Amino acid sequence: MKKILFCNNLLGGLLLFRKNVIDHFIGKGYEVVLVAIKGDAASPNVETLGNGVRVYSIDVSRTSTNPFNDLQFFFQLFKILRSEKPSYVFNYTIKPNIYGAMACKLLGIPCTDMMAGLGYTFTNNSLSSRIARMLYKIGLYCSQHLFLLNEENVKEVSRLRLCNEKKIIWLKGGEGVDVNHYRYFDNSSEEICFLFIGRLIEEKGYREFVKAAKMVLQKYPNVQFHIVGEYDLSYPKAVSKEEVTADTKEANIDYLGVYKDMMELYKQPGYVVCIPSYYSEGLNRSLMEGCAVGKPIITTNHPGCKEMVVDGENGFVVETRNVEALVRAMEKYIVLSEEDKRKMSLRSRSWAEQQFDVKNVIIQYERLVHAEFNE
Repeated sequence: MKKILFCNNLLGGLLLFRKNVIDHFIGKGYEVVLVAIKGDAASPNVETLGNGVRVYSIDVSRTSTNPFNDLQFFFQLFKILRSEKPSYVFNYTIKPNIYGAMACKLLGIPCTDMMAGLGYTFTNNSLSSRIARMLYKIGLYCSQHLFLLNEENVKEVSRLRLCNEKKIIWLKGGEGVDVNHYRYFDNSSEEICFLFIGRLIEEKGYREFVKAAKMVLQKYPNVQFHIVGEYDLSYPKAVSKEEVTADTKEANIDYLGVYKDMMELYKQPGYVVCIPSYYSEGLNRSLMEGCAVGKPIITTNHPGCKEMVVDGENGFVVETRNVEALVRAMEKYIVLSEEDKRKMSLRSRSWAEQQFDVKNVIIQYERLVHAEFNE
């Protein structure tokens, strides 16, 4: 039986972003193996994948840059790959991208890496980041292909000469969303609520969102502002719990915590998804989901965000780190007629169907796997 192995830092992330791809290969009769680093607080429901899926946990630190930690990850993954003998491997996130690809090369197993975004490693020039970029070159040399999710990342990887350009596959719709699961909901409501979704870190635009909320509330006190997302206190530019507590006390801003099922929130009317991010990512997942369920979008002109908005049609695009521009965009939406708000909602859904359907992503995976098996 043909076997595919998927390797990611966190099992929760693997199932959140790639469950449709995994389900597709299971449905086609492939044996599937999942590998992730131990300690995923999300407690993902592996049982939903059905019988025949094996899951391995590697007991190392996800964020440590200690070389002994990385060597331990490499050797544990090498043992799994040697034992399972998969026909093809897909690696996600930095450690699997580097060490998973190296292990595959040594064992003669074809693999594809995905860099969902260039992230902190490529926006920071610390010694550890420079070493990581050097290791990335080695890892990408060992892989057959590299998935990238936006045009700017394609250009940057080429500029840095991280790998042979012929290896690059640009997934123009990102990792996609299941538009049948993330179905359209009527967003009509007399109330307006701007919704921030994202890890609580500086580059996701948390502080810009809060500052804009306080300014808008001075003029429009009945407008609501909600924040959904997890703390990431190990991240260098994390937002602290104390800061969030202070912000929610000072203004009509509610922190709703983390939702296991975002559909509970998306089906509620009146929401405008507002993520003023300048984080270096592929394509922002929450913005794609927001489009699919018919929410108007306010985001930045940053790569990975701007692709979700046709400015003035399904939302508004603003400059990064520009609180005044964000306020103007919020106020533009507030004063729209109900009919114009409804049109924005419908246009978001249409844009998601055209650009972000996960079926298009699955086709790309199929091509790689079939090409390898048919050689």
